[in-house]
Formats: sequence, structure tokens, C-alpha cells
Amino acid sequence: MWRFEGGGFKQEAFSLPEEERFLLVVNGKPWASFSYTPGDEVYLALGHLWLSGVLSGLEGVRWKVGEGVVAVDLPTDPEKGVGVRDSGCAAGLRYGEPRLVPLPTVSLDPEHPLRLMAQLRQNAVRYAQTRGIHGAALFDLAGRLLYLNEDIGRHNAVDRLAGYMLLEGVRPPVALAVTGRVSQEMAAKAIGMGAVLLVSRTGATAPAVSLARRYGLALAAYVRPTGYRLYAPGGMPVPEEILKP
Repeated sequence: MWRFEGGGFKQEAFSLPEEERFLLVVNGKPWASFSYTPGDEVYLALGHLWLSGVLSGLEGVRWKVGEGVVAVDLPTDPEKGVGVRDSGCAAGLRYGEPRLVPLPTVSLDPEHPLRLMAQLRQNAVRYAQTRGIHGAALFDLAGRLLYLNEDIGRHNAVDRLAGYMLLEGVRPPVALAVTGRVSQEMAAKAIGMGAVLLVSRTGATAPAVSLARRYGLALAAYVRPTGYRLYAPGGMPVPEEILKP
């Protein structure tokens, strides 16, 4: 490749993000096709089904990974509704919505968003190499990093976190840090996973903020080493006089 700088071109070596496709098959029938970054396909497939409202647990669920295919067998045939295209790159279609319930009120340290984003930034190796990939990280409430992955699709990255929770038996409440924009779908996925804190390097949409406030999700965005914007307080200790409209 070449870089244009100082009025001229020069040769430069730069890594590119990987991209592949796999087909998710549910009970023998094609369900959805994914453009994704290779790795942890089972986490991605099961997390996608959980956050589409298809799975609530792993009882009676079996899966098999083949060449370009992840086959998942469920005890009963799920109903496949109208496809929804999420507002994210490589998101594909999902058929259903996460199951949302009000989140527990958990006291959160105001420094948490800074610490979580610092860990995501430090461990996002592929982003440092390519500058063209999304990252998502799962934490316990003590701020301990449980799992991090990077994908060309920001929804894929979060779905993998959900799949990791299912397969590794991680129970909510948890906290998430992501590099991408927090859309309504992204906030819903965080709530559906039982996350009480969602931290983003970039911004959030108005519907996402509304959803976060309705269900008690603390939503911090534009997180930088020196501070962040708190869109929804959740369990953050915001003074009452500031909370008043």
C-alpha cells in the first residue's frame, strides 16, 4: 500500500482486517449468513440466537461447526419472524428481539468507564494493527476482564460476548465496553445480557439513551482517559441536584 503525506506517496506495509462468511443453520434450516472476523464461531452463533430471543439457556441445545457452517439444534423449532437489519456494519439480519427486564440497581464506581475503556484499548490488538475493526469486552463488576474479541461487525463483537456468557456460565450483572456507536439495538443487547454498565468510545443515539434510562442501564460514551459523557445514570452516584430536569 501507499501513504500520501507531505505532498507525495511512499510505500507502507499495513495489515488489513480478515473477513469471512459462515451460514448459521438452525434445526436443519438456513437461518442467517454472517460476514465476520474468523474465530469463536460458536460464541457468535449462540450469542446471536440468545439476543434474538430464540435462546434462554443451553438445555437441550447442541451445535456443530463445519466448513463455513455452524449448525445449532434446538429442542423445538423457533418461530422465525420478520428480519431486522441492525444499524451496523456486517450486522446481517436477526429475527426477533432480546428479552428485556428492568436491571437491578447496582452501585457503580464513576471511574469504572475509564478503567474498562483503558483495558479494551490496551488489549485490542487487531485494531492497533489495522485501524479497521470493532472491539467489545465483557467485565465483571469488579472491573476484571472476562473476555474480549474484535470483529468487522460491532454487533458480531457484542453477540460473541453473549455467547461467551452462555457457554462459560457467566451470570449477570456484568459490564460491557465497546468501540462502536451505541444504537438502540446495541443498548437492547446490553440490557438483554444483564449488563448494568455499557461504555463506548463513540456516541449513542437518542433511542438508545431512552432505552437505557427506561431499564436502568448506565450508559457512558465518548470515553477518553480524562472523562466521559454519562447519557443514562443507572447506578452511578450522580448528585440529586444534577439529576433534576
